[in-house]
Amino acid sequence: MFMWWSAVLLLGCILVGADGWPAKEGYDFRPYQPLVRLRHKQEKNQESSRSKGYMGQDGHFGSCENKYCGLGRHCVVNGETGQAECLCMEHCKPHYKPVCGSDGEFYENHCEVHRAACLKKQKVTIVHNEDCFFKGDKCKPTEYTKVKNMLLDLQNQRYTAQSKDKSFDEKMTLKKLLVDEMFNYFDSDNNGLVDTNELSQVIKRDELGKDLSDCSLFDLLKYDDYNSDKHLALEEFYRAFQVVQLSLPEDQKLSTTAATVGQSAVLSCAVQGTLRPPIIWKRNNVVLNSLDLEDINDFGDDGSLYITKVTTTHMGNYTCYADGYDKLYQTHILQVNVPPVIRVYPESQAREPGVTASLRCHAEGIPNPQLGWLKNGIDITPKLSKQLTLQANGSEVHISNVRYEDTGAYTCIAKNEAGVDEDISSLFVEDSARKT
Repeated sequence: MFMWWSAVLLLGCILVGADGWPAKEGYDFRPYQPLVRLRHKQEKNQESSRSKGYMGQDGHFGSCENKYCGLGRHCVVNGETGQAECLCMEHCKPHYKPVCGSDGEFYENHCEVHRAACLKKQKVTIVHNEDCFFKGDKCKPTEYTKVKNMLLDLQNQRYTAQSKDKSFDEKMTLKKLLVDEMFNYFDSDNNGLVDTNELSQVIKRDELGKDLSDCSLFDLLKYDDYNSDKHLALEEFYRAFQVVQLSLPEDQKLSTTAATVGQSAVLSCAVQGTLRPPIIWKRNNVVLNSLDLEDINDFGDDGSLYITKVTTTHMGNYTCYADGYDKLYQTHILQVNVPPVIRVYPESQAREPGVTASLRCHAEGIPNPQLGWLKNGIDITPKLSKQLTLQANGSEVHISNVRYEDTGAYTCIAKNEAGVDEDISSLFVEDSARKT
């Protein structure tokens, strides 16, 4: 029995000498430490992304031991190269603490913000911790207008004196100055564009996060980023704050337009400006835009006034100006041309030789038509004499001491810019005259 227990004891000593592992020829088993990763909550400890690698045969840890990857990342040893790599976190611990990033996105917690910054390869900061700056449809236009007025007031207090007693033009100049200065204040990198990061800086710097009701500074991008590039240019700032710069050439303040009855007419307003408001048209101090007129029913996208069928009732003065800026206006004088309409009398007459014959032509038109006479198709002007005269501004032909050769068809022609009209009066010279 003693010999048996001695053999068991000897075998145990051999096993202990082999570091607890059974030895076999051709193999060398050694202890191998597993990978240990140390993770902490991202939002509380910046050492959260430090990881430990595998311990190799030389007994030293891999390169993740002292490698810090930053928020939103963690260190992983590449299985092929053995090198430590910083990779974006695959997921964050699920917990709901909503925040907003400076990229304009909503995130469930801080960790998601840092992870998104890693995935997007851009700096994303937390704007504020409680309410998201994009509040959906809660920011109504009326509240948004109040926010913009508040920003103008802040800018006014920051840089300029109050403008209560200034004239209209001075106030418009001051408003442009305020918006210019505000844009420069927002555009911290001076690249001519304001982005979400710069807006978040203003929110933090001026403590605007909780003072804007249901709206926020970021609603500037929501409402006034007209080209949807997630940036605000100076022109978009002008549009947002309704900075309007209008101009009207001096030689176009008074314009005359002529149109013909029955045709259409277009009156174009020369008041121009990059952010020109809608054009208002007036006639006799009555706003035409608000009237339901059959013949004036289309003001066009460019603010032009369209008259579909011109009549003489449309003659007169028309004024146009940008809505809200009636101090700068253009006056259009609309002249309506009417083609001539003439009537000759008598239409036909017979006279005995030696008496006087008269032919009359009555013409109407706008402008007043010019009259001319033909005899048998030939202008009578070269043949005027004491015996053949024109009277009453050319509307009457008098022939004294008529002769047989005065017989003929006398045509009255009336012309103006709108057209031509003519009529014939016949004269017969014969012995036995017949009265007409």
